[in-house]
Amino acid sequence: MNYIFVPNAIVLILLGLYTWRQNPGRLSQWYLVTNVAVAIWALCFLALHELQAVIPINPVSQVQLVTALVFANGFYYTSVLYPNPESMPGRIINAINALVMLTFTVLVLFTDYVSRAVLEEGVVVFVDGAGYLFYSLYLVLLGTLTIVNLVRSYRRYPEYRIRVAYMLTGLGLFILMAIIFDLVLVLMGNYELLVVGHLGSVFPSLFFAYAITKHDLLDIKLVVQRNTAKIIVALLVVTTLVLAFELSLISRPWSLLFICLTGVFWAFVAGPLEVKLVTTARRKFVRNWYDPEGILNRLAGKLELEKNRRDIFRKLIEELDDTFELERAHSIVAVRGDDDRLICYELLGGAEHNLQSELSVDDEFMEECRNRTGPTELTTFSAGTLQRFAALGHTDPEKSLVVPFFSPEILEGVLVLGERSNQDAFSQKDRQFLMRLVSYVSAILYRLTPFEKLEKLYFENQRRLHEAEIQLVRGEKTRAIAHATRQAHHEIRTPLNIIRLGARRIKDMESAEKYKEIIEAQIERAMEIVEETLAITDAEGGEEDRYQSVDINQVVTRCLRLLPESMHERVLVLQEDLHVVQGIPSEMQVLFSNLLKNAVEAMPERGTLTVRTFEERGEIVVTIGDTGNGIAPELREKIWEPYFSGKVTAAGNMTAGRGWGLTICNRIVTEHKGTIQFTSDTGKGTTFTVRLPYQLLA
Repeated sequence: MNYIFVPNAIVLILLGLYTWRQNPGRLSQWYLVTNVAVAIWALCFLALHELQAVIPINPVSQVQLVTALVFANGFYYTSVLYPNPESMPGRIINAINALVMLTFTVLVLFTDYVSRAVLEEGVVVFVDGAGYLFYSLYLVLLGTLTIVNLVRSYRRYPEYRIRVAYMLTGLGLFILMAIIFDLVLVLMGNYELLVVGHLGSVFPSLFFAYAITKHDLLDIKLVVQRNTAKIIVALLVVTTLVLAFELSLISRPWSLLFICLTGVFWAFVAGPLEVKLVTTARRKFVRNWYDPEGILNRLAGKLELEKNRRDIFRKLIEELDDTFELERAHSIVAVRGDDDRLICYELLGGAEHNLQSELSVDDEFMEECRNRTGPTELTTFSAGTLQRFAALGHTDPEKSLVVPFFSPEILEGVLVLGERSNQDAFSQKDRQFLMRLVSYVSAILYRLTPFEKLEKLYFENQRRLHEAEIQLVRGEKTRAIAHATRQAHHEIRTPLNIIRLGARRIKDMESAEKYKEIIEAQIERAMEIVEETLAITDAEGGEEDRYQSVDINQVVTRCLRLLPESMHERVLVLQEDLHVVQGIPSEMQVLFSNLLKNAVEAMPERGTLTVRTFEERGEIVVTIGDTGNGIAPELREKIWEPYFSGKVTAAGNMTAGRGWGLTICNRIVTEHKGTIQFTSDTGKGTTFTVRLPYQLLA
């Protein structure tokens, strides 16, 4: 078992080198020297117990005693320099300590005044000299000063308290193991577990490294999982059982009972302790660790039946203070009158939650909070707000968060979370957790809102949504009309140019007769274009006559004529004598213009545009197909959503640039009691199918 000191020594040296490389300076240099000394001390212990036949016993023992002097001084100077590397003792104290250490070193190396090691019958025996007592007292003094310095730093530097506590924990574990295995068991005559006590020397080094590197080491390496917890519990069980066995040897009549009681104790405690280690060790040793689900579950129990808004925010701030270890925190809660209307806001303190002041409804800070939707740094607020909260103790706004909470009616309250005890800023993980918390608490505040108000708010939101949709439809109509007008202007130019050329070539009655038919034909063509454009732009009548009899073939033909000229082949199959549908002509124009425009733009170069109309089971069916790229399978469920654009996603179908085209088409078809569907084959094309009932609409 003594050979475990080899990896132990390697770990200590690597730990010292890592810390020194991470934070170069006098502090890390002393820490490195300390770890090397502890490693050499451990290797000397190994050599004295396993390699007696091949090493000089007394010189190795002397080296071990000197390294004990070195690492004791190393821990002392590390405690002096941390967290302020400039806090080295005065020259006189350093000179006295150096002289004492040098004296003991000379006495150890060149005399037997302190101790001497000899080999007797294969066992190393230490013969203590007259100076061993003073040597031991010097080491005890250094250890005591180390603890005193750490306690003093704990009080003097609040921002480093957590890290100093880790250093004290490391020393405490080392001392505890030394007492159990190097003192108690030795007094009972058990020397076999001395190695366990000596192995405890790794704890101070490990915890000191954690503090010096500002958590960098354990943030990466320490992940306390259930298997780790099992190992820790198993070691504790074995250790206590061994100790119980050794103690039972002193009082043999009670030995069996003592061991049984120890076993029964662990039978009940081992399981809960394992679970406790998994969570507590993470919380204490992994920086900023907490369990979001556990916090929300605790809040669910506390807030389930809570109806007082002030108590809700009080319990919130207490939970968050415990989670984030806040130096200070404030809450601002809405105050309502007898008619349940907002009167003002109350600014409350932290844990005591005493009333601080009142804020008006239109207070600058509250207006700023209404424009926030989630946790926001205090630095983003106005200068006046920063001054106000600086007076309340929030002197570092970059490390403070403002968290607003809304109900369906108003801004119900705000939490101002100040600096954390470990001086870390709030991370992205913290913000995500707070967003979840806001959603959860909003549901509770929603529950407290009277039903009548919720109903009123619901219908008000529905009205606004309906008005917004109407505005969108009107906007689409306007764009369709504008497009038709521009296209009509372009189409009219052709017959006008032909008429102008024909008129210029008339020289006499014979030539007039010749160009008469051409001019009349072009005039007829221009009139058709004008009538088609008027049919679109003049279709909006009064509310009482919005629905009219609409010939779908005429609407589709008109939309096709207004498409820009292209190299695409057009296949038009229109069933004659279709029933008319009752609808709004301009909206029909918007519907089919969008679908035809999408189909053409889905074929960037060449392709075939196919349009069919026919009747089927009391419905007029219109299919518009293209031979474009088709719509990718993962995008097919999204094309009806607002702001989804085929151009952006390369889905193969345009949606009016901003992603509203197909949304509007779907709405128009729905309002006309019809349906719209599509089929798409990637790489082959897409076909949209519109079905409209030709019975009279209500």
